[in-house]
Order: sequence, then C-alpha cells, then structure tokens
Amino acid sequence: MRFLIRLILLIAAFLLLRSLLEPVIKAVVAMFNPSSPPAQANAAAPETKSAELKKDPVCGTFIAPELAIIQKFNGQIIHFCSQKCRDTYAAAHRG
Repeated sequence: MRFLIRLILLIAAFLLLRSLLEPVIKAVVAMFNPSSPPAQANAAAPETKSAELKKDPVCGTFIAPELAIIQKFNGQIIHFCSQKCRDTYAAAHRG
C-alpha cells in the first residue's frame, strides 16, 4: 500500500513539475530558434480576423489566418506556418 501511495505522489510531482517547466523550456527554445517575422510584416497578408484555422500543406500545422504567412500559388491563397514551409512548398510547385 505504501508503494502505491508513493507511486501516485511521484507521478503527481512529475506532472506538476512538467507543467511548471514547460513554458520555460518553450521560451528558451524559442529564444535560440529564430522564427519567421510576424505576419504583420508580410505585405501579402490581408488583415483578416477569422475563427477558422488554416492548415499548412507542408507540415500539417493548423494556424490562425492572421498569424499565417500567406502566398498565392496558381491563383490560390495558401497559408503557411513558417517561411521554411512556404519555401518548401514553392520549390515543389515551381512552374
């Protein structure tokens, strides 16, 4: 019985520690991983507010349209989560 109580306490402590450290770890990773500039700096991005998320066709990430990098390919507007995904898509769809 003591073993079970200790196991439950250990799991609870682990989950609490993980939830407290997760934002710190994400902030450190974001600090060392340069990301794309905000969508407001993207001249092709229209000012839209929408509750509908758009799916990046390269990596499958869902992103809010106002935060997406928007590019037009063959007359179709495509939403990307990053410049890397946009460039990958552009390289695959040249022509």
